[in-house]
Amino acid sequence: MKRKMTALAMTAVMAVPLAGQVTVKAEETPKLTIFVDETWWPYEKWEGAVPEEFASRVGADIEVIRAADGNQLALMVSGGDMPDIICSNRYQYLADESVCYPLDELIDEYPQYTFEPDETYRFVNTAVDGHFYTIGCGFSPDYEYAKWDKILVEGPGFMYRQDIADELELKFETLDDLDNAFAAVKEAYPDMTTCAFNCAHKFNWLLQQMGLAGSGYVEADDGTLQWWLEQDGLLDYYKKVNEWYRNGYISAENFAYQSEDETKEVCVGGKAFANFGYDNHADNYNTAIATNGDDFTFSLVTNELSDDCKQFNTGCGGRGLYITKSCKNVEAAYKTLAYAYSDEGMKLLMWGIEGEDYTLDGDGYPVFNYDFQGDNSVLQPRGLKYWGWMVHNNIVTSIAEANSDSQTAEDRKNLSSHTVVNPVIGMIRFETDSDEANIQAKLNEMCSNQQTNIFMADSEEACEAAFNEMLDVAKQIGMEKLDEYGNASYPELKAEYEKVTESVAK
Repeated sequence: MKRKMTALAMTAVMAVPLAGQVTVKAEETPKLTIFVDETWWPYEKWEGAVPEEFASRVGADIEVIRAADGNQLALMVSGGDMPDIICSNRYQYLADESVCYPLDELIDEYPQYTFEPDETYRFVNTAVDGHFYTIGCGFSPDYEYAKWDKILVEGPGFMYRQDIADELELKFETLDDLDNAFAAVKEAYPDMTTCAFNCAHKFNWLLQQMGLAGSGYVEADDGTLQWWLEQDGLLDYYKKVNEWYRNGYISAENFAYQSEDETKEVCVGGKAFANFGYDNHADNYNTAIATNGDDFTFSLVTNELSDDCKQFNTGCGGRGLYITKSCKNVEAAYKTLAYAYSDEGMKLLMWGIEGEDYTLDGDGYPVFNYDFQGDNSVLQPRGLKYWGWMVHNNIVTSIAEANSDSQTAEDRKNLSSHTVVNPVIGMIRFETDSDEANIQAKLNEMCSNQQTNIFMADSEEACEAAFNEMLDVAKQIGMEKLDEYGNASYPELKAEYEKVTESVAK
């Protein structure tokens, strides 16, 4: 039976002497609560000109709850007491008809609201029960990319203090230059951290430069899939990081950091020469450094330092919005979600208000009147950018800085030619509590713990032994079963994906 918004308006006819007026109580604005399943989310309130404009357009009052820890979502789902909308990348909890409403059914139920994801988006988001419950952010098919000449690809980054590099006449043209620079800085500044690393992104930039993936499946040269731990050359990666650690370039304390802010404080505070993190960190940190009144800056290595460089993009969508079965006003929630996923809604949440925060050039690329890579002191007052991370497709992010001359934009322009795109791999999902899901969880936990032992080994031999131990344990856990599962699913999914995208692109 079709759900309707509860009629809250009441018409009361009041007998008023002399006038006989009729007073109508206005319909109340729907109230919606969104739970953001990310403890690090930059915003915790739906405030600022941009989110307020969004709320005005959808006609709802929006309240936000940011996750306190990683267990909150699971407790909500198991207890059955959920907010109206959940933003999360944990589809295994939410892509379930007993937990959330299927969007394909709501599209039929509320045709008055425009929401028309094409067959590709439906296909890549379809759950095992045949429904789709969200549109995962960060994905766009090839035929969407083909409409744009300038595409920027984001990824991990490596940055260094420009003043010290100038002083010591350092250069970064090959990966070997990192060894030379670290040695020179260690000698000249023995009390400074030679190189820090972000606890979330760790040494992913080095993996990228070496052409290696750091998680999930990888397509081998023969077209089959293998788990990332089985890649040729992975040991060389671990040995290099371990060498830097043993040489004193990386501190033991850094491996204990639990927050990205801890590394930022070290860098912004002038206590580190270099840092492995994300590609926008140099620009972000420089904003904070200038705010502090300091005169040094970080430069991002924007050119790829190896011919082997590969940026793997195997995602078919990350976090998305789900309407829960606890939702008190399904129509209002659906209307909100439908607008958020529209081109206009995505650009509003990501870029801001057109004419106030940005304009479009003649080719449709945005020209911002603020620093798109600025820190929260720039973005938060108006609520810019980060709410767009709930719903954006890959085009909205990839063309955002096409007109920018920032370090971040330059790096992303250069990286685009090294990107390997294969969303079919991202479609290989394991059912909740299945053997494969449990194996993956155990592998992730084991690798997280064992990697630190590899990185911090006291000799090259110990490093290699710890690496081999990790592979042995992975096999014992069942890594080969994941290979079998992936290769059983991959050919059919790949053929179907190609069929769907070719049909839509016509």
